[in-house]
Amino acid sequence: MGGFSLGCGLGWSAPSVEILRSQLDDFAINVIASVLPIGAALGTLVVPLLVDRIGRKWTMMVLVPVLISGWILLICAGTVVPFYVIGRLVTGACGGMCCVLAPMYSAEISEKHIRGTTGVFFQLMLVIGILYVYCTGFTRDVVAISSLCIIAPIVFGVTMAFVPESPLFYLTKDKEEDARKSMRFFRGPDFDIEPEMSAFKEQVERSKFRRPSITAFTSKPVLKTLAVAYGLMFTQQFSGINAIIFYGLTILESTGVGMESQLELVIFGVVQVVACVAAALLIDQLGRKLLMAISMSTMCACLSALAGFFILKSYQPELADRMHWLPLTSVCVYILAFCLGAGPVPWAYMGEIFPTRLKGAASSSAAFFNWLLAFTVTITFPSAIRVLDNAVVFSFFALMCALGTLFVIFFMVETKDKTFAEIEQAYGTHVPVQPVQDEELPSME
Repeated sequence: MGGFSLGCGLGWSAPSVEILRSQLDDFAINVIASVLPIGAALGTLVVPLLVDRIGRKWTMMVLVPVLISGWILLICAGTVVPFYVIGRLVTGACGGMCCVLAPMYSAEISEKHIRGTTGVFFQLMLVIGILYVYCTGFTRDVVAISSLCIIAPIVFGVTMAFVPESPLFYLTKDKEEDARKSMRFFRGPDFDIEPEMSAFKEQVERSKFRRPSITAFTSKPVLKTLAVAYGLMFTQQFSGINAIIFYGLTILESTGVGMESQLELVIFGVVQVVACVAAALLIDQLGRKLLMAISMSTMCACLSALAGFFILKSYQPELADRMHWLPLTSVCVYILAFCLGAGPVPWAYMGEIFPTRLKGAASSSAAFFNWLLAFTVTITFPSAIRVLDNAVVFSFFALMCALGTLFVIFFMVETKDKTFAEIEQAYGTHVPVQPVQDEELPSME
């Protein structure tokens, strides 16, 4: 439900921005639409301060009242721009934290052969949240849209209250009995949990012998892991996805296609959900790397087609009119491809590749980088469209997808069916169970 709540925040802009255009100026609209990623980026910085102290579950539980307060601000905003900005910052901060916490929690409670599938659930719930908001857009009322969105954090809080903390976190706090209870909750009472418990205990022992330090983050294997995570986040954001999600109605209206834009948004939402279901079924069959490569190359083709349509519209308008089906088809296939790989895989992958001792800080830094890029793309997109034209902007996104495909092929390590220890060995971050001297950071206990 954390993903659903974030999806509500991400999808809110598409129907709401067009409604608010009659009440607010363009500058205010652009700030309201683009400020959520800044909140999300700031939220990721809070995660390391809490996640290894109070746990994954309770850090997520803390978000519930904060998220509710953010939606209340949006409900009460009216024409008061600061209320919209603060509300979007707050909901964004909570969403950014969920982007780190949910994949981490999911990876730690899942068996290795379904870890990819459960990792995709976050993205699946996110796109269901986006579809939900797109459907609320038919109310044509921002207060109604925001009021329906406040349901999400309430359900999130109730749901999380009934699930236990991650067994891996319990072991880091020397609570082995609680870890066993948690493992039995997720595996069932008759499941043999001993092999996994032994692997987790060994993992925790390694993390105790080599605690987070400045030298740990600057070692070559860790830098390689960070570079891959950052590269995937860069690839995801410069595919242009948030420009299309945040400004969906505006893009569709600029094509001149006759279908009602709000209905087209709902179609996009349905496509995203279908694609994420497919990704959940395929990620542990085909693997993360192949899904990403297929996803990025397909998105490149779709963005090229969309750029081509805008060129035709400028120079051959009659031919463009006969190809009125191309923009909607291109964007639908683009979104399907994104949700099949480029959307869920970087987040699920991030929950797998970082060693336990660095997971909180490393995951947060990668998520911070992702949301900073999301803000950059979102805030510059309207100006880029005005200055450079649609064709140039979508051609640039297509080029980024092509480069992203090459990055995935040459630098991404497959993690399908691997234990955390095997993944660490593949990246060279595996630490033997023996004391290693490192310059420790000042304790925050």
